[in-house]
Amino acid sequence: MSLFEIELNDEFKIHSSNVFFNEKDLKNYYKLNKLNDGYDDNIQELITEYKLQIHQDLFVINGYRYEVNEINDIFLSNIYESNINSTEHTLYPEWLLFLISIKKDKVQFIHEKEFDNYLEYFKYIAEIRYKKYIKRTVKDYICFEEYKNLADIKTSLQNSLLEYLKKTEYETNELYEYLNFLYRFYQELKDNEKYKLMWNLEPYVEEVIVLLRDKNIPLKEIYEEVYKYMRGTYSVLHEIYIYKPLYIEESKPYFQSYLRKINELFNSNVNIEEFIAILTKNERNEDILFSYLELIKRFNANKMSEHTMGAMIKSIVLGVEEIIKDYKEEKKLLKCLKSLADDENLFKTYIIQEYEDYHSSDELLELLDNLISENNQSLEQYLAIYHASRNYLAHYNIDMNKFFWGEDGERRIISNTIDAVLIILFRIETMKQKSIEGK
Repeated sequence: MSLFEIELNDEFKIHSSNVFFNEKDLKNYYKLNKLNDGYDDNIQELITEYKLQIHQDLFVINGYRYEVNEINDIFLSNIYESNINSTEHTLYPEWLLFLISIKKDKVQFIHEKEFDNYLEYFKYIAEIRYKKYIKRTVKDYICFEEYKNLADIKTSLQNSLLEYLKKTEYETNELYEYLNFLYRFYQELKDNEKYKLMWNLEPYVEEVIVLLRDKNIPLKEIYEEVYKYMRGTYSVLHEIYIYKPLYIEESKPYFQSYLRKINELFNSNVNIEEFIAILTKNERNEDILFSYLELIKRFNANKMSEHTMGAMIKSIVLGVEEIIKDYKEEKKLLKCLKSLADDENLFKTYIIQEYEDYHSSDELLELLDNLISENNQSLEQYLAIYHASRNYLAHYNIDMNKFFWGEDGERRIISNTIDAVLIILFRIETMKQKSIEGK
């Protein structure tokens, strides 16, 4: 179970904020991110050096209305250079929260001098985030008469932003160096239990990834590059944003145990790389495979949330149902499953008819357990196991002890349900491939 599967008041987040704050708002975020040592700390000496003084004609600011061409000009300009002689308004950048954490020794192994080495990057990302924020909320800054042109205005601003980014782009190696620093900073905040500030650092990581993607660098390559000399099985960036295709690929050990069963059922000889490639050929399978991995990991957690686990297995099984129906272009699940079988008559002997062969959820689970206990499991048997599990999960409240653990703690029902899910996904993808090859 993830440490962060908790609900929090999200007022501490800077993700969608105005990026540059007045002093009152900065102090509010300072407290919400638990940087204060007292109720009303005097932080003026920590922030004065980094204030940004701007003019309302050279910076889009709350309370003012602008012509569209004026906002476009601001998007094309460097907001720091254009406001260098301005004194009308004072604002403070959001990244000051990160610097304050260093100045106040809230992290151990990142020092102010090192932060200063990357200051230009923080300023650059803040400028990008500011312009994206203005584009999202441009309706608040233009005249009412322009509302009818809102979509065109946003397109124009996006083009101006892209033009500015093209003129000011950093080298690839510089962006990777900064991204490595952000990840290390992220870990320091985590290690020192500054979780809120850690989460607020994530938008900066995201923006750097976007800048690298704008250079046509594949996302997989970016994930494999960051902290590549210190990474383990998984890319470190999954801790911040999980990239499902790579995460599934890196989780091969969790799929290894299914190979023997798959190869026996289908008289095939696929290896683990081929198995993963087949399962992930359809992007729609990714959510199911990812949920499977998360579910398996929760079996070994110290504190399991049975509610979360129940929701996950229900999502997995019902998600597969949609894939089956879409593949067969048929609304009736039983008819779809029958067409996936090699032997329809054998399938009929295994199937537990809906509401006909049982009268309660306990009876259905007992019948399902008996079906699983039979020897010489076949494709048809797994299709029937899936059908029964689907009916149970779709129509009844989950008895976690019986469905997940079983009377003897052997986990037969949940294990065989997952087996059936992966077998069905494999079956569908290989049938698709045969159909293509036969054309």
